[in-house]
Amino acid sequence: MSRIHAYILGASGFGGGELLRLLAGHPSVAGLRAVSKPHADTLFWKVHPHLRSLVDGHFEAEPDWKWLTDSPQPVVFSCLEDEELAKQLPALEQTWAELGLTDRMILIDLSPDFRLDHAGRYAATHGRPHPTPELLERFVYGLTEWRRDKLKGAKRISNPGCFATAVQLALLPVAATPGLGLIAASAVTGSSGSGAAPGDVTHHPTRAHDFRAYRPLEHQQEAEIDVMLVAHKASRHRFTFVPHSAPLVRGIFATVQFEWPETAGGVSTASLTQQYRNYYTGAPFIRLVEGSPRLASVVGSNFVDIAVATRGRSVAVMVALDNLVKGMAGQAVQNLNVALGLPEDTALRQAACYPC
Repeated sequence: MSRIHAYILGASGFGGGELLRLLAGHPSVAGLRAVSKPHADTLFWKVHPHLRSLVDGHFEAEPDWKWLTDSPQPVVFSCLEDEELAKQLPALEQTWAELGLTDRMILIDLSPDFRLDHAGRYAATHGRPHPTPELLERFVYGLTEWRRDKLKGAKRISNPGCFATAVQLALLPVAATPGLGLIAASAVTGSSGSGAAPGDVTHHPTRAHDFRAYRPLEHQQEAEIDVMLVAHKASRHRFTFVPHSAPLVRGIFATVQFEWPETAGGVSTASLTQQYRNYYTGAPFIRLVEGSPRLASVVGSNFVDIAVATRGRSVAVMVALDNLVKGMAGQAVQNLNVALGLPEDTALRQAACYPC
């Protein structure tokens, strides 16, 4: 088993804290360091108080790349702000090449920088050109349950968005069904999805007793979902998405609705549930449940609970997951495990905290 030495860039946010928590318990991780310029020389637990007495170390202002040169398996997780890694990556790749790290290092990016398949789609989605479009094709999109085969041995991995993870997991077992027509998705998320820095819509007094939609029909993660649908040759589909901000800290609950096409034959809750169960055979974190999934059953874990309901040809697929774990840091560790050929659930087979 490869002994991993890992650096986390931009590690003072919620995603960085989750990576520190999960990687500290990973049996293959022999060394763990983290970078945060605003918190340089600060002990990890002073920023992430739940790590006190569990994860030793302090944040560094800059990474010491030479530390990785003697590692049998160097790994970098990037939790940098949008486009920061994309702008820095050409220089970083040059530095890694000079140190002999390029061919051995696994880089997993948790930002949106390399999630889309080409520069034109990125520009249309984000309203600006990609900083380094020539690097897009080097990254494997890391929705584990979809791209597992491509992730094996991958060196550059782009972690999906949390909304995109939930909605795609709802759609993967039926994505290749011709004639789904209009696919309407809505999803509710907690405030941690907006990051550690408080903002107008995440500050507790403005969120605790409120519920609102935001960026309806124009959220940037729609593009990730559309790429998956196109890859499955979903014919004549139209996809719409409305995200909602809820008085929660963690969790995403998504509902995806569509009309089952007559050409696909009859459908029932039992038959469709079995179709989902068959599709996700061998996927250790997908659980098919009856009735409705519950956020309290998944928050704090890498598990995803999925349920389906039908009436006639109307179908609703419901998904619950933790946005910071399966929607972010947990999926990054899951992708690392797959890339290295380790058991997929290494360091991740943890129950949710119930009640939460």
